[in-house]
This record gives sequence, C-alpha cells and structure tokens, in this order.
Amino acid sequence: MGNSQGVEQLAQSAGNETWAQGVIFKSRLWDVNQKSLYLQNNELIAGYLQAPNSALEEKIFWIRNRAFGQENFPVILSIQGGKSSLACSPGTPPELQLESVNITDLCKDKEASTRFTFFMSNKDGVWRFESAAHPGWFLCTSSKANEPVGLINNPGSSHLVDFYFQPES
Repeated sequence: MGNSQGVEQLAQSAGNETWAQGVIFKSRLWDVNQKSLYLQNNELIAGYLQAPNSALEEKIFWIRNRAFGQENFPVILSIQGGKSSLACSPGTPPELQLESVNITDLCKDKEASTRFTFFMSNKDGVWRFESAAHPGWFLCTSSKANEPVGLINNPGSSHLVDFYFQPES
C-alpha cells in the first residue's frame, strides 16, 4: 500500500498544496461497510447512523506530522475539533485510546508524538492507517455495528482496516 499520489491529492483537495506544518485538515472517515464514527462514553464507536442521528458523526481532524519526515505520510488523527487525539497504548497488544491532547501540540517532538502517529496509505480509493508506534497494527472497525474502533495486526473477516476518507471544507 502507499500511493503517495492519493495522499497528495487528498491534501490538495483539503485546501493546502504544500502540507504546511500546523495546518489542520478536516475529513469524514467511514469504513468500507459504510459505518460512521461517533463518540459514546468517551469511546470512538463505528456504527450505522441514520437521520436524525447522523449529526452525531465525528469528523476527523488531522495534521501532517513533519517530525517523521516525508516518508510514509505520517499523520496525527483527532476528533472533537482537534482536541481529543487518537493514540496507541504502550504494551502488547496495543489498544486505541482517546487522549485530551491538541493535535497541533503533538507534532513538535517525534518521540512524544509516535504513539499518536499513523502512516496513511491509499490503494484503489480506500485508506489504511498503520500505527507508527506498533508497525503492522492498523486502525480497524469490527464487522459488527456499534463496536469500538480499535487496532488489529491480523485483519480478517471480523475486522475492517479499509476506510473511505473524504476532505470537508
């Protein structure tokens, strides 16, 4: 995986051709089974949101993590306007956590930002997000509805690692 052209197109359509440091992009993220992300009891959940519940969908705020250089398109993902960032817990197996850290504060220090960083790749219009802290572990949703978003290193039919990722203005 790793279509840099797809990532550059995403950045351009998000309104910034230079990927300047500190620029926060806003996107819609949903899995290939059409499950949207929403917050429930401080946990990120993937489920089918029908109107009027569609307003509960969390938008993803993301920033390029330049501390990692140009390779692999490192990004930091956040919800709630960039105030609650997705992080990989230390330990084995890693777990996805939400932490009250502003994404613009994270990309100053590579070591401190590693557990918040995901390598974003595109293939055939779908996106994957691999943990920088835990190579081989990917952001995933359950094949069942209304289950927490998590991390998996051996995707199968019970978990989805492919997402649609659409910039919003």
